[in-house]
Amino acid sequence: MRASLALAVLLLTACASKPPLPATAPWRGEPIPLAYVPAVYSLQWQKAENRATCALIAPRSVGAEGEKAKPRAATFSGGWGVAYDLPELRSAFGVAGAGVSAGGDTYDQWPYVQDWGGGNRAEYGPEGGEGPNQLAYVRIAGQDCLYNVWSRLGRAHLELLLRELRLVR
Repeated sequence: MRASLALAVLLLTACASKPPLPATAPWRGEPIPLAYVPAVYSLQWQKAENRATCALIAPRSVGAEGEKAKPRAATFSGGWGVAYDLPELRSAFGVAGAGVSAGGDTYDQWPYVQDWGGGNRAEYGPEGGEGPNQLAYVRIAGQDCLYNVWSRLGRAHLELLLRELRLVR
């Protein structure tokens, strides 16, 4: 009886959990047409010093939590960034191509790592190791910049953004 109860709890937990990150790097999927991305992405990327080595990426969806968010320019020295503000929360989440080489020294003590192989990798967890804000360092094969994706809305929202990341054409 105890074993069947434990199995039932395990099955309920598995069914109620969020979808895992995909087995293939999300940005290997169909690129997003530029017309479907908020204009601030292109404007920031065009001004970035690293645009030759840091392709433009954006999430296809920001999820239900981000529906009311307004995108705006975010400052990333040498790179580009877009932050989303909610009515009650500035910089609730965002995406950036930081002016930092993907091969450089970076924080490497993340509790969560998704390695899709071939140079595609996301390392993430609580910002500063403590949270509650969540941050991901993303490496994309063929790009020499460290992408930052963040969410102050929790780990589930950060993972949603990671699943939705696509290159912009």
